[in-house]
Amino acid sequence: MSQANKNNDLPDFLNTVLPKENNLWLEKKSEKTLNYLKQCNQIADRWLDSTLKEQLFQEIRKRTPLDHESYPTALEKYCYFVKTQEALNYPQHWRYPVDQPEAAHCYLDVNPEASELDYFDLGDMAISPDENLLAITTDTEGDELYQLELIDLETGKRKQFSQLPPLTSDLLWTETPHQLICFALDDTQRPWQVLLLDINTGQTNVIFEEADARFWVGCSKSRDRKKLFIESLSKQSSEYYILPAHQPETEMQVVCPREEGHEYHVDSLGDTLYIRSNCQHTSFSLLSLSEHQLPLSQAQLRLATVIEEASETKTFEGFDLFDQYLLTLSRCHQSGQQIMEVKTPAGEFLHTFKPPYKLASINLSENPCSHSHNIRLELESFNQPPALYEYSLDTRQFRLLKQMPLNNTDLNRFDCRQILIPGIDGTSIPVSLTGRKEQLTSHQPVPVLLYVYGAYGDTLDPWFSASRLSLMERGVVFATAHIRGGGDCGEHWYHKGRLGYKENSIRDLQSCVNALINQGITSKEKLILQGGSAAGIVLGALYNRLSDKIGGMIAEVPFVDVLRTMSRPELPLTITEYEEWGNPECTEDFWRIRHYSPLDNLPTPDKPSSMPPLWIEAGLNDPRVQYWEPAKWHYQQIQSGHKRAWLRTRMDSGHAGGSGRDQSYQEAAEVQCVILTMLDLHTNQASTDN
Repeated sequence: MSQANKNNDLPDFLNTVLPKENNLWLEKKSEKTLNYLKQCNQIADRWLDSTLKEQLFQEIRKRTPLDHESYPTALEKYCYFVKTQEALNYPQHWRYPVDQPEAAHCYLDVNPEASELDYFDLGDMAISPDENLLAITTDTEGDELYQLELIDLETGKRKQFSQLPPLTSDLLWTETPHQLICFALDDTQRPWQVLLLDINTGQTNVIFEEADARFWVGCSKSRDRKKLFIESLSKQSSEYYILPAHQPETEMQVVCPREEGHEYHVDSLGDTLYIRSNCQHTSFSLLSLSEHQLPLSQAQLRLATVIEEASETKTFEGFDLFDQYLLTLSRCHQSGQQIMEVKTPAGEFLHTFKPPYKLASINLSENPCSHSHNIRLELESFNQPPALYEYSLDTRQFRLLKQMPLNNTDLNRFDCRQILIPGIDGTSIPVSLTGRKEQLTSHQPVPVLLYVYGAYGDTLDPWFSASRLSLMERGVVFATAHIRGGGDCGEHWYHKGRLGYKENSIRDLQSCVNALINQGITSKEKLILQGGSAAGIVLGALYNRLSDKIGGMIAEVPFVDVLRTMSRPELPLTITEYEEWGNPECTEDFWRIRHYSPLDNLPTPDKPSSMPPLWIEAGLNDPRVQYWEPAKWHYQQIQSGHKRAWLRTRMDSGHAGGSGRDQSYQEAAEVQCVILTMLDLHTNQASTDN
């Protein structure tokens, strides 16, 4: 079922304002369309340097040890870890009884099944509370429609639930041994029902249904495993319900009835609720009150005990509760850096966590025990591989448990730093730079790959990429533009780049491009832009406006036909994203989107041959950005006489590309081959000198 009105045609006023498209045939997966996409792939193959692509693939494959084990995580009965092997394209999942590592055995190996398929994604894994059963979701098309399967870990017997509707990937066990929570999709692929499945009988009960098509549903469990939190979320509003984890069919209780613009998140410790809310300030605060006061109004929330004050200089992003500690995570509005503080559950400040290196991303790992005084943290940076640490909340001591291993790589040769670039309106835009030390201090323009996103409030926190090292060893500096629209500098940063402020995102990217060139860091011939999905808006707009300032662009599954897509509520994501981009049925929203939507603002170049090279990627089964958007963009470029635009369509996958280790490495190698070719560095060998 869908809450969207069926509307396969554009509204009348759009049909009268927009020019007729000559590429609508691309929207049908006809033989003509498929042949065209395959032909484009063949043209792209002929342009690519196959020798360089294979060389890069082998570099990536040899850099990361293929035989590897993760650090084990202990539950009550077993310790769990993941093992990768050179001969296998997908990881295996192993476990052993606590304190008996010699008894380790593989309890899930998807390789036999996945090896027979063009695409395979293991969406989620959920171990039952008694650790006897494993529930998994799988997608074999790349269309993000998941199927559920249950595995008895004692006997190996498998049970499928083909009677269920298409599901999201997420799963959650209740605290009863036979009840599992999953989430049904409507025909726009919106999670709209919370299903309670009896694994013995196969019967399902809809325990929550969301009728408002702007909202999607989910569920979480408190760390003490006593409560379930049903959540219904839109881009700008939230609503939570509580029910006991051991009695999930009990009537649920609303925490705070939804109000437009009120966002909150709830967790509990005993009978005390902890609520992160923007009811007092747009940068959020943390409040506590008794569960017995439910349901709450916003007026009651404003009078609740304040655990974490809202701030003008940072955004409060989240928290983690333990029996004796409260961990809070905030983001500095100036630098965008994360700040983790350790407090008592009552909010008394104890200390600030200090990462062992600069520009670090902080991620809490699996910490299933609420009474623990030691937590596991995953830390990484642009030049530091992911590492799992144990951190003592009492003594503040680190213990390295496991770090991503690398072969034939001297990380001391690389560094990262952050610069601030003045925006058109005077706003300072952070840009992170990573590369060989001598490249970062060079007084001559160097090759730069500028990566961008800038949407949904998502952040581009420092992340490590082993494959990226192949570019940096050849002298490329990797730059990240933390533009508005993302949450890189807090909540206000997001709001200043959405809806009526979306033009800020585009102008920020323009400012970054101009500054990198004007400051002599790079030159237009040596500057390549890269991004994907919603970044297609800013990339496409910049390509239309400032193509003479860049040396090339890689656009991966780009969202570029914004006006037409947002005018079709039957498509996945459209209605839920009205609060992000706007609804073209509203005149103001229509003209705003019309102003920047890349496919509606294509220039007519005097000299098409002078346009910089453009590499576009699409996924045939992509439900998020329909394959025809990038295909139409490419088609229009070719029709205008553009001679250096290529389209790569992944014919057996979706939004995230191919599945399996080697397929992922192949795709990374291909993109790097494109970048080096655009930079005319395709003959350079990787420099491994110290």
